[in-house]
Amino acid sequence: MGEERKTKQLPFKVLKILLTPEIEDVFAIAVGIDGQLCRLDEEWNPIEEFACPFPAPIEHVIMIDDLLVATWIDRELLVARMGAIRCTEPFQNGAERGDVRKARLIQNAIQPAGVLWSHVLDAEPLGLERNDDGFIFILWNRGVYSFNSNGVEQWRAPPPEWPDLKKIPMSQESVEICVTNSSIEIWSRAGGCCRLSKDDGSLIGTGSFVLDGSLDKVKAIDSNRLLVMKDGHIYWYREGKLFCEASTSGPIQSVMYNEKLNSWYLAGWREELELMENDFRRYENQEVVVQHVQSPDGLWVITNDGMMAHSILTE
Repeated sequence: MGEERKTKQLPFKVLKILLTPEIEDVFAIAVGIDGQLCRLDEEWNPIEEFACPFPAPIEHVIMIDDLLVATWIDRELLVARMGAIRCTEPFQNGAERGDVRKARLIQNAIQPAGVLWSHVLDAEPLGLERNDDGFIFILWNRGVYSFNSNGVEQWRAPPPEWPDLKKIPMSQESVEICVTNSSIEIWSRAGGCCRLSKDDGSLIGTGSFVLDGSLDKVKAIDSNRLLVMKDGHIYWYREGKLFCEASTSGPIQSVMYNEKLNSWYLAGWREELELMENDFRRYENQEVVVQHVQSPDGLWVITNDGMMAHSILTE
């Protein structure tokens, strides 16, 4: 009999776990599917009770040192916020949804609780990614924006366009931002890539990849680009050329790069996957896999029931 896998129950169903190496005595932030936030220690235990700073799901979230930057969206109420919260202190509970419903005028707009700064958004955010000590985000039909960590705009660029893909449905919809050492890449649903300058957002160039289906996620590591389709098919490009591809049983929730082995951990639809240069491993899971996350005692897997367990990929 093998050793029983170590498990941990989180206080809510998790959207994402964010590691916080810059914050003393806080190992990670758990982000819930209904907008909950909770600080965790190295054993994945809550440091205090979780809180909901704003009564809406968190759509995008990143860490900039000890600062959490997030977007909250309530599509029914047509309400969207962007804000930053310092994670060195406990999170605060915000207003009730009914209060947000009543405060429809922008001058009365309710903001997330405990924020250093926040903005009312007049369009849906399509992506959010860290860029040095600031961040890049896209607003639907508005453009691409660069802000510093204080929430101050540095530059903006017009909405990306891919003229050679216009005949393809949804081809002009941006789905991913990748910040590389040299540029910012904006990816479209049809596989178009628009490269912008990190300094001022000026256009460097555009290109496209021939894909079968609808692009959902892109991960950029050095010369590697992992393109994940909505149906779970994966394309691994290296130096602009197709290196390998693989098919999965359904959508991919998240991607993690293993630098030591030059491989990819993928959170699949009731399966854990690892894509390597010469192999593709998969292991079934009873629940939908949300994310892989690394800690000092190994690789963990998070499932959609809020349970964490040591990943079978490293056994």
